[in-house]
Amino acid sequence: MNDLLASIIKSTQGDYPIFVGNNFKKDLAKYIKNNYDPKRIFLISDSKVFASETINLINELENSNIKCESLSIDINETKKNLDTCAYIYDWLLSVGSERNSILISIGGGVTTDLVGFVASSWLRGLNVIHFPTSLAAMVDASIGGKTGVNFKHGKNLIGAFKQPLLISMDTKSLETLKERELNSGWAEAIKHAFLFDKGLLKKFQMQSKDIISKKDPVFTEIIKRSVQIKAEIVSKDEFEKGTDRIKLNFGHTIGHSLEGLTEYGKLLHGEAVSIGMVVATNISKNLNLISNDTKNEIISTLKQYGLPINLTKGIDIKDLFDNTKNDKKVKNGKINWVLLKDIGSPVIKDDVPDSIVMDSIQETI
Repeated sequence: MNDLLASIIKSTQGDYPIFVGNNFKKDLAKYIKNNYDPKRIFLISDSKVFASETINLINELENSNIKCESLSIDINETKKNLDTCAYIYDWLLSVGSERNSILISIGGGVTTDLVGFVASSWLRGLNVIHFPTSLAAMVDASIGGKTGVNFKHGKNLIGAFKQPLLISMDTKSLETLKERELNSGWAEAIKHAFLFDKGLLKKFQMQSKDIISKKDPVFTEIIKRSVQIKAEIVSKDEFEKGTDRIKLNFGHTIGHSLEGLTEYGKLLHGEAVSIGMVVATNISKNLNLISNDTKNEIISTLKQYGLPINLTKGIDIKDLFDNTKNDKKVKNGKINWVLLKDIGSPVIKDDVPDSIVMDSIQETI
């Protein structure tokens, strides 16, 4: 597995590896057996990937003499709530999970968030392994131990930091991913380039055709690099107490507000974040932090990957702005806006005038 190692995250809850490769479920099962020697594993998967991913992983685990208990349910943003957690708690109780049990989440970012939170709260904490099957989950949601569920007042307002034992990313899982879902994932990966790596952004721009068509080696390499960027940030700021990790929320203040207003059904997470990044870019330009050329470069890159840059029809601008006040990054009543001074140079500002924000939202219509 050493050749698949993309990064090791440093954590107070224990350091853990992230593996990235293609079609290595057999090796993963052996690694789990050799390193944790579990007698049973509890797999919780999104029903959409049960046939393509979960069954194959169960077979490999059982070939390694690990008994598997499996729950497959429909998981999406509308079901990412405490009711679904309660359903999973009931199942874990019925199949006899214990404090030293290992859960495996199999699915997209909603699945890793939801199962991660279940693992953090059931019996005061179970072990969890993430097996993300969407690009967005691979480059963002599964990394760093943030878990949570949605509440009626906003996205991910209920949650905990729960670091996994390991994260396993099999790019073979992306072969059948729909174009829209893949594009949504690119939003998070491109975000890392905007924030921290000009060279990565140039690769996204110059090799877009090969990347979009999943052509290796650039396809796997670009995922690995994005994973490494987030892993480095998380290792510096595990609990988002400093300024490092909060910078990863570029585009998320408006993005989360937009998801809430559209009831988590009309926009994929990456699509909402893409629009949020455009708003944040507009704010950056309207505050004279970046040039118009930089603004246009950011927007054109998002368009290159089929991502939306304009607000969805029917969204009330005032409602969108007011909803940002429920954002987790609000401190002392002020929103911490993640903006850009340049590509690769993020800045956090809590004194952005409301008029600038409203104008910047208006520009996306």
